Amino acid sequence: MEFDPNINPWEFKSSKDIYENPWIKVVEDQVIRPNKSEGIYGKIHFKNKAIGIIPLDDELNTWLVGQYRYTLNEYSWEIPTGGVPLDENTLDGAKRELKEETGLMAKKWTNLLKIHTSN
Repeated sequence: MEFDPNINPWEFKSSKDIYENPWIKVVEDQVIRPNKSEGIYGKIHFKNKAIGIIPLDDELNTWLVGQYRYTLNEYSWEIPTGGVPLDENTLDGAKRELKEETGLMAKKWTNLLKIHTSN
């Protein structure tokens, strides 16, 4: 049998909502896996787009922001990040987040990449 990346080998049976808050919704699907065994698959639906900004000045210096991250249980230095509502323009959200996180405003913006970190 030849592999076709456009054919989904998973079979969906049913779905139920497990948990929801203003930021996420957790759903549990009943599925049949590609090996034909039955199982569950948990999915997290994010209600915002996550964005990260790498601000560079004329000398290519950048800024990091530090904060205590509850989920890590430690202080973390990181690039400015934030959430952008799904219906908001991503660039507008990035500008807002950069200002909120650092107090900076950029003259020029370049989109570096789009990734799915939790696929």
